[in-house]
Amino acid sequence: MNQDAIAKPRKLHVVQDTYTEIRQMVEMQLRGAALKLVYGLFEEEMNRLCGRRFSRKNQELGHRGGWDPGSIMLKGQRVAVKKPRAKKNGQDQQLESYQALQGFDLLCEGVMQHMLSGVSSRNYERLIDKIEGGLGLSRSSVSRAFVKGSEEALEAINGRDLSQQSWFAIYIDGVSFSRRTVIVAMGITESGHKQLLGLREGDTEHWEVCKDLLASIHERGLPSDVRHLFVIDGSKALRKAVQSVYPNAYVQRCMIHKERNILSYLPARHEFEFRRRWKRLHGMHAFADAREEYAKLLDWLSKINHQAQHSLLEAKEETMTVIRLQSPKKLRRTLLSTNAIESIFSSVRASSLRVTNWTSGKNQMVRWTAALLLEAENHIKRVPGYKEIPYFLTQLRNFPLNNQKSVA
Repeated sequence: MNQDAIAKPRKLHVVQDTYTEIRQMVEMQLRGAALKLVYGLFEEEMNRLCGRRFSRKNQELGHRGGWDPGSIMLKGQRVAVKKPRAKKNGQDQQLESYQALQGFDLLCEGVMQHMLSGVSSRNYERLIDKIEGGLGLSRSSVSRAFVKGSEEALEAINGRDLSQQSWFAIYIDGVSFSRRTVIVAMGITESGHKQLLGLREGDTEHWEVCKDLLASIHERGLPSDVRHLFVIDGSKALRKAVQSVYPNAYVQRCMIHKERNILSYLPARHEFEFRRRWKRLHGMHAFADAREEYAKLLDWLSKINHQAQHSLLEAKEETMTVIRLQSPKKLRRTLLSTNAIESIFSSVRASSLRVTNWTSGKNQMVRWTAALLLEAENHIKRVPGYKEIPYFLTQLRNFPLNNQKSVA
């Protein structure tokens, strides 16, 4: 039988499986987004009936009376929610939003198709129309509830108290949409759990944006007098910002980002040999052996392409920081690259593959990114090698600072 005839069904099967996996992942995230919308609608109506929380009330307004158990439809299933109670003159007042939700599935197929197609301004407007028509509520109420839900997600990340946890590693990387970039910081606790620390939106990874993000993290409880490991990509702006706010930090440059950068300068015939040397370099157990391999690689690149050699020199020895710090082997694989944070970016990208316009709405991009990341955070596992963290922490906290500088 023709080999192509065998390969095509297999390839189609793989594509279909991948599409199903992505759709299931996005549907799970949209379930969380739908619940945020529900509570946003509740709060919108409660503010109208009872005034804003802790505000002065006039006699025409009612008052809040706690919560009752309730349920709504999400993708054909009943999901429990807490329904707020509004009382006036001793009588319960019916919530129009709850009554409307009783007869409308927020994740019905029609709505799902709009949400899965992306969150551009065009799709956003059509989505509002779809939900507005199904609920029978005002367009402005639905729109405000959408904004409120994503704003709360953003504040939940950027307002976190970080002083209650002990952190040992901080990953920082950017996820780009069109010409804008959202810079995201994620920390790993001493028990190996991942948690989002903050995010900022900017034109590029500008150092002022990065510095503002790090300053916020510092203010919320990540101390600068305790040594941490920062795992970053090759951004000079980000490296400068880390040095500015956390001068005692160790920096591990992502070996994958640097590998791609060097390969971009090399002729195709040298790619295999470079990859072999690069893998050998970062697989060394002893730092002395790694430095020796690093010197050999520099010499080899000097005979092939000076720009590739310059790219390696630009990173100094910061792709080998965790080797210098004698990180255990299993944990080292987690710390050598930014893959730990890139994995949660995949959920954001999967939900925005067809976005063509991010210009509508205040902070729309960073708000939607926050909502998707916050939902993804609930499903991420501890980092591989987390049992080795206590040993590595001893190395990190006691390693002489003057040995951090490269002498290459």
